[in-house]
Amino acid sequence: MERSDNPAMTGVPGVAEDAEDSLYKKVTLRLLPILLACYTISYLDRINISFAKIPMNAELNFSEAVYGLGAGLFFIGYALAEVPSNLMLHRFGARRWLARILFTWGCISMAMLFVYSESSFYVLRILLGVGEAGLFPGVIFYLLNWYPSHRRARITSLLYLAAPFAGVLGAPISAFIIAGTHGAFGMSGWQWMFLLEGLPAVLLAFVVFKWLTNSIEEAGWLSASEKKTLRANLNSEDLQKHDMKFTAIFTDKGVLTLSGILFGIVLSQSGVFFYLPSLIRNAGVTDTVHLGILSAVPYAAAIVVMLVVNRHSDKVGERRWHLFGSCLLGIAGFIVATAFKANLVMVIIGLSMAISGVMASLPVFWTLPTSILKGKAAASGIAFVNSIGLTAGFVAPFIIGYLTTTTGTTDAGIYFVAAVWSVTALVAVFFVKPRLV
Repeated sequence: MERSDNPAMTGVPGVAEDAEDSLYKKVTLRLLPILLACYTISYLDRINISFAKIPMNAELNFSEAVYGLGAGLFFIGYALAEVPSNLMLHRFGARRWLARILFTWGCISMAMLFVYSESSFYVLRILLGVGEAGLFPGVIFYLLNWYPSHRRARITSLLYLAAPFAGVLGAPISAFIIAGTHGAFGMSGWQWMFLLEGLPAVLLAFVVFKWLTNSIEEAGWLSASEKKTLRANLNSEDLQKHDMKFTAIFTDKGVLTLSGILFGIVLSQSGVFFYLPSLIRNAGVTDTVHLGILSAVPYAAAIVVMLVVNRHSDKVGERRWHLFGSCLLGIAGFIVATAFKANLVMVIIGLSMAISGVMASLPVFWTLPTSILKGKAAASGIAFVNSIGLTAGFVAPFIIGYLTTTTGTTDAGIYFVAAVWSVTALVAVFFVKPRLV
């Protein structure tokens, strides 16, 4: 079976391109809403610590360094459990395992209301990372088994809408919960926030278990001919991929290079996500509700930029320069937000550029490992790349928290992150082999 060199062309002879587009639209409408909901809630439960930061730190007498360490420990637990979790998903199926992940992390997220000391904060953040581990690489692996590579950037960008959605919705919602529930039943507003924002994950676990199917062949909502078309597209592409041994994943140069690139991107992402409310507050916004509303603006901008960049990347079939350009946009945003930190308008513009750069680069990035790995190697390889990348989520808040405590300003930490991201962009251009693109 031959495929056109044009990435927009259909991969199965005899099937009209518009008919195949309709088929993939059907698949997307079935799978993406529930997966997007899962990932939106996971992002909200991951970043809502930034909205709890100010009242929680004040009530529990946490320093910036304590907060930075606790925020980052989430990613240590996540990284340690990532590969085992994805191997379990490969063994037990996405429907059952993703539901388990949702239920576990939802319960732990709600338990954050019991934080009373530095040690309890650290333990619960680690457990939250363990509980959520495997969700994102599991979803990426799941989508790999439905979509060919030339459709994957735009699909992944739709999934990544979860991050700006979580920011657009989560920022004002978290602010309203914290401000509106403080003192109710003897609990602080930040405790109510953890309770109310963790509950949806528990409820969604039952929906996922009922709604998802593990594979194309198990999908009762597809006809036999539709299943055949989807499977044929994936089979033709799998001939160009390799299924390496489990131990080879950890030494493969291509996989390690991709891990390093993701590390740089996630380090930048974590820096801006965890400290966005603080940067806006430092620009003169003191009201909690106003802070939540303004924090949503950069995420809204990121939605537009991310969709445009990744749709164009799929259309022209190019990855590296789209990734490089997205990184440059984010780096410039960091510099603007820091250089004009006393100007609220410039801070919002800079943060919008920074988050847009992060969110546009990630879907493009994930087309790279999914284009070369298949089978069990894809499950373990994607998880390994993601786990290495997410250790940056520990490094970023810890370093920025430490530098903020010692210097009294976030400037040094932000410039450090921008420097790392600059190196990442250069590595993506000069060290990613053409076969990955």
